[in-house]
This record gives sequence, structure tokens and C-alpha cells, in this order.
Amino acid sequence: MTQTEINQLLPAFLRNSSTYSLVVTDLAGKYVYVNELFEKRFSFLCAQFVGEHISLAIHPEDLAKCDAVVEQCFLHPDKAFPIEIRKPSNVANEYHWTHWDFSLFKNASGEPIGILCLGHDITVGKERENKIVQQDERLKQITWQQSHEVRRHMVNIMGLYNLIKKDSVLTESEKLEQLDSLLQETKELDQIIHAIVERSVGKEKG
Repeated sequence: MTQTEINQLLPAFLRNSSTYSLVVTDLAGKYVYVNELFEKRFSFLCAQFVGEHISLAIHPEDLAKCDAVVEQCFLHPDKAFPIEIRKPSNVANEYHWTHWDFSLFKNASGEPIGILCLGHDITVGKERENKIVQQDERLKQITWQQSHEVRRHMVNIMGLYNLIKKDSVLTESEKLEQLDSLLQETKELDQIIHAIVERSVGKEKG
């Protein structure tokens, strides 16, 4: 199929989109069409995408996911299937996240001749999602510290206080020893509280 024939099958607003990358591959996974946005975005990979395999612009670990979605396209030829793919950001082996919808690309007779792929960048959303996950993990750690470590030191401090309060039971040296223990428990509790505060704002060490 010629580029002119492919263009006739693709909506102009997608071919000329400044938001969505539009790609068509043949049944062997090679590019037969890319729109201008895709071509400019990934121009550092090659000068001409048509004829190149899609693996050129996909994270190696995401290729199997792509194959699985393509299979779904053939099983359900009238549906589009979503997929998140990492794409190269530069030649320094850095990647960014993109969302795509895959569907069968058919000729004028309705025969499948490839895969139509429509995608856009979702890196910002992914970063926000990761921050939420990290914050959730911090909250779990804080909850654990509050329910275990803080409580343990509070019980020890209360026990030492009650023991020292019974002045007649302790000798002077024993009282000093218990006061030292009380001070140590207080210092450790203070360190834990500081650690909780640092973790709550994402500044925990290590």
C-alpha cells in the first residue's frame, strides 16, 4: 500500500495532530506510516522510520506487552486496546511513559493490513502516581512506628516514672540508674519522632 493510499484511510485531524502521535505498522511490526509529530519527537533515533521495526522506539521490556495487545486486536478486530509503553527520551538510554491505543488497520476492502497506533505522553501523570505510591508507603511506615516503636518507649518511660516515684523502694544509686534509663528512653523516643517527621515530608535517610 502506498503512502497516498494510507493517507486516504487516516483522518486528517490525526495525521496533523500536535498532541497525538499516529503510527501504522504492517503485519510484521514495521512502520509503514508515522505522522509529523512522531517523526519530530523521535528524530534522534533515525531519519526515516518507514521500513524500520517498532522495537527501534520501544523499551525492550515492553515489546512482549505490545505483542500481546496486537494479538487482542486480531481476536477482536473492531475494538481498540490501551497499552502503556516506555519510549526513548534521548540517546542516553532514558525513557518516558506514553499511552497508546492499538487497533487493526484495514484497507478499503476491510481486510487487516496492519496495526493503527495512537499515542500521547503520560510521563507527568506517571510521576504523580509514583509520588502517591511513595507517600502511601511513608504513611504505612509512620503508622507502624507510631503503633510499635513509639508505644514501646512510652510504656518504658511510664514504667520508669512509676518506679522512680516510689522513692522509698530505691536507693540513691538505683534512683540515679533509673533516671539515666529514663533519659535514654526519652532520647530514643525523640529520635523516633524526628524520623517520623522526616519520613512524613519525604526526607528519610537511606
